[in-house]
Amino acid sequence: MAAQRYVLLVDDDPAMSDMYGLGLEHHGFRVSVLQDPTRLNETVEADTPDIVVLDWDMPALQGDEALERLRKTDAGRKLPVFMLSNFPGTRNGAIDRTFAAGALAWLEKVNTTPALLATKLTEALEPPSKRTS
Repeated sequence: MAAQRYVLLVDDDPAMSDMYGLGLEHHGFRVSVLQDPTRLNETVEADTPDIVVLDWDMPALQGDEALERLRKTDAGRKLPVFMLSNFPGTRNGAIDRTFAAGALAWLEKVNTTPALLATKLTEALEPPSKRTS
């Protein structure tokens, strides 16, 4: 049996966090929710996840700012990160800044069910030799 993958879900909206968190748990992930992106680095340092799912539009920091801060830490330098947001990625170059900071994907909440997110995360966490093209 494969080890349970650990996802850190960073989103200030409790309804979204609950929906995605429960959905990911249903698909076999261990999930922690962080509502304050300013605590991302210390949270990752204390218990490094396998992957981070980060909202863009949060009160204290935008997603790219949180990701840029994370990339400056040893624990977060190479950590896989998905952006999951309803903020239009094409507005103000948001998606470009996110990919420049090292995100693997930008997913829109409106088009991403918890099951689809679980599938995308599973694919991203598979070793390169097992990925399908």
